[in-house]
Amino acid sequence: MWGSRATSRRKYRPKGLQTANILNVSAAGSLKRRSAMAFRVAVVSLFLLAGLASAGILAWQGMRFIGGYLLYDNNLFRMRNFKITCDGEVITQKHVVEYLDLNSCSNIFAFNMAERRARLLKEVPRIRSAEFTRRLPGELYITIHERMPVARLQMNSYFLTIDRDGYILGTSPGVKSLPVIAGHTLAGLRPGVRLEDRKVTKALDFLLVCDTTMVGNYVRARSINVARPEVLEVELAEGEKIKFAWQGMQQDSPAGRANMESKLNLLADILRAAAAGGKKHSYIDLTLENNIPAI
Repeated sequence: MWGSRATSRRKYRPKGLQTANILNVSAAGSLKRRSAMAFRVAVVSLFLLAGLASAGILAWQGMRFIGGYLLYDNNLFRMRNFKITCDGEVITQKHVVEYLDLNSCSNIFAFNMAERRARLLKEVPRIRSAEFTRRLPGELYITIHERMPVARLQMNSYFLTIDRDGYILGTSPGVKSLPVIAGHTLAGLRPGVRLEDRKVTKALDFLLVCDTTMVGNYVRARSINVARPEVLEVELAEGEKIKFAWQGMQQDSPAGRANMESKLNLLADILRAAAAGGKKHSYIDLTLENNIPAI
C-alpha cells in the first residue's frame, strides 16, 4: 500500500510544470545561439574595421608618396620668383622676405601658406592682413596690408601711434601731424596690444567719422582729451575748443554711432556757417541736445 502510493506520487507530474521546463530549456538554448551569433558578428566586424583602417593607411601613404613625387619633389614646381606688394611705409619687401624666410624655400607647394601667414600676423603686429597666391608653375604673390596710424596716444614723456582698430603700433617720430589722444590712465602699453578702453575707442570713433565722411572738411581735430567719461574735449586745428557728447556714447552700438554722426554733422554745419560769415567760434558746447552755446 505504501509502495503503491509512493509510485503513484512519483508518476504524477502537473502538465503546467512540464511545459515550463520545456520552455526554459528552449529559451536557454536560443540565448546561447544568439550569444554565439553576436560574438561571431563582433569578430567579423572587428576584422572588417581593421581591414578598412589598414587600407586607409596604405592609401594615405600612397597618396603622400604620389603627392611628394608629383608636387613637392618635382623640379617643375621649384620656386622661381616671388612678388611682394606692401601698401604701407614701414613694412618693406625685404622685411617680408626675412620674416617668411623665402630664400630657403625651394618648392612652391612646400611653402605652407596658411602656416606662414598665421605666424607672420602673430609676429608682426604692424601687419593688418596678408594675402598669398600661387601662380604655377613657380611664382608666389604676396600682398601685405599694413596698419596705418590715425592718432598719437600721449604717454608720460612720449607718444605711441594707434590705428583705427585700437592696435598699438609703437613710437613713430615722423607723424607729428596726427591728432593726440590725451587724458587716459593706461600704462604698460606695447606694440601689438589692442585697446578696448571705451575712453580711447570713443576718440577713435570720432576720428574715424571725420576721416571717412564729408565732416572731415570742417572738423579737423588737433587733440582729444578723454579724461572725463561723459564728454570729449576736442581742440580743432584752427584752435576752436569743442565740448562733445552724444546719446549712447558709453556703448559701442549702431544707435550710438548714428547719434555721434548726427552731432558731428551739426558741428560741421556750425563751423561752415561761421566760415561763410567771416567769423570763427572759439568755444562750442555740444553736450546738450537742443541749445548749442557758442562763443
